[in-house]
Amino acid sequence: MNLLGSQLLQDRGYKRRYPRYRTDLKLTVLVLGSQGHFEVNGWCNQIGEGGLGAIISTEVSIGELVNLEWSMPIEQQPISLRAVVRWRNRLQHGFEFLGISSEQRAMIRDYCKDLTERGRVEGIT
Repeated sequence: MNLLGSQLLQDRGYKRRYPRYRTDLKLTVLVLGSQGHFEVNGWCNQIGEGGLGAIISTEVSIGELVNLEWSMPIEQQPISLRAVVRWRNRLQHGFEFLGISSEQRAMIRDYCKDLTERGRVEGIT
């Protein structure tokens, strides 16, 4: 999360259920909006078991439903999850996963554990 978004959430007393970790993954966002479906590309720059943060090529409204698809280095198949936009600061968006399976959560947990064990990232509040 960028500093401004992180500070705003902290100021409002928001506490994440799962920590987020810095990463760099190519991401595709299918916006399921009232004006139809459209696809945008972006970069996931933080991830956790409950959601992810990404910079995407267009602003999507808070509360919009989307489908996120990305590949992690440790997985053969891309992960595809439904999510809702929880916050936005220009092109930086925060997404909360909806209907995540225990298998998908475990894949993300393992990826985050790998990131921290390599010392490449630290948790983001």
